[in-house]
Amino acid sequence: MAPAGFTVEYSKDDSEEERQSPKVVPAGVDFIPNVDFQMKMPSFRYVGSMAKQCLYRGYDVGIWHFECTTQSDKISVYSIGEANPDLKHVTGGVGIREKFGALNLTQAWQSNGYLGMIGACTQAFGAFVYALVRGTYGPKEDASAKIDLLAGFERSPIKSEVIIPILKSPKFLGYLLVEPIEHFVLACRMEFNIEERAIDAHAFCIGYSDETTEYGLKLENFKDVRGSVFQRLGDKWGVALKANLFGKDMKKFTVGGQYQINEKAMIKARICDTGLTGLVYQIKLNDNVEGNYYFGFDATSPLKGEHKIGIAWRFRG
Repeated sequence: MAPAGFTVEYSKDDSEEERQSPKVVPAGVDFIPNVDFQMKMPSFRYVGSMAKQCLYRGYDVGIWHFECTTQSDKISVYSIGEANPDLKHVTGGVGIREKFGALNLTQAWQSNGYLGMIGACTQAFGAFVYALVRGTYGPKEDASAKIDLLAGFERSPIKSEVIIPILKSPKFLGYLLVEPIEHFVLACRMEFNIEERAIDAHAFCIGYSDETTEYGLKLENFKDVRGSVFQRLGDKWGVALKANLFGKDMKKFTVGGQYQINEKAMIKARICDTGLTGLVYQIKLNDNVEGNYYFGFDATSPLKGEHKIGIAWRFRG
């Protein structure tokens, strides 16, 4: 199924995000959920999403990570807290979102700055059109405000989203996705640096997915090729592989699997080309409470190498 809501961070690749050292201080916690606009088609990040869920969800969540959500029909309140494994850096914040008909208003106070958003959606001529104005203000390193506009268009089989700079936002981002037939998607994206007037990155991808199988292939900057595979083995087992197939860092890969213990619990394991190995236990007590426990170590040196522990709980009310 296609994910609902905006996909603001679509330009990032999860395989690179998950390779960050646990000692890197995060720039901030982006915890405000997607604006509540129900869309039918997938986004650019949908390509390879089943493999990403298997290989990355629940890993590297910090030494602890807690979320709490309370919501009604029109108002939602969010809070989050996260700390890195070195126990020296803590990030978090609180936010509120209110819905007025077709409008969504959001205000968040985070440890690294403030965030405000206003969004709207409508249907016209059989198409779904939406827009979101987002402003951020960082009181620490950069006190200047930044404003951008995210706009989207969806009419099967075409979907497009763009992020347009308005004030001190350095990049224009956009993607176009086509779903020519069931289970197949074709997409391209671009990042354009406004200040330097140059294309920083672009990519083309093709994806296939059904209830049991998923394939994804991306060509980035006409230089690097990345691929991913996910396969269900029966009702309980699943395996996944994500690798660089051509270009720089061709030796990079992540392979792993998952086992569904019962309706509420799952265990997962993965290993990367660097030797970093991880184990995850996921538990879902009900629709509103779920948790992750993560343990990672260096397989090349299990005793003396790097060790990581992660705990994450999410509560919804």
